[in-house]
Amino acid sequence: VKNLMKTASTDNSVTISWDPPEPSDGYTSVTYTINHGVLNTTGQAMTTENNETGINTLKPGIPYYVTVTAGTTGGNGKEKDLIFFTNEKVPDKSVDASTIETVWSGNSLTISWEPLTLHEARGFPMYYIYLND
Repeated sequence: VKNLMKTASTDNSVTISWDPPEPSDGYTSVTYTINHGVLNTTGQAMTTENNETGINTLKPGIPYYVTVTAGTTGGNGKEKDLIFFTNEKVPDKSVDASTIETVWSGNSLTISWEPLTLHEARGFPMYYIYLND
């Protein structure tokens, strides 16, 4: 499997596609095993003979994984992994202000905080720091 990608998504579904492997040793019939679930959990498995599939009943802004493996009667190929979100949403919460630490050293300021989890961020988090004179 090559070029595994998310080609479309909504709040509750995703379509993934991939390029099929090169035919070899006379095996022309390929079945794909797709494992998917919430990131860092045990997921569900399904099979298809197509190089595209839809996954429904997902939750908005949650990190998911999908693993696709091509198989023939001659054996299975190498797994290809993808981590994705359904449509990202506004985070459920902000950084807890009590976890923010600042350290001045000469002309430098170091700022650290307890980051949001992927579930709390409801997407890949980005942090903005504003400095006023």
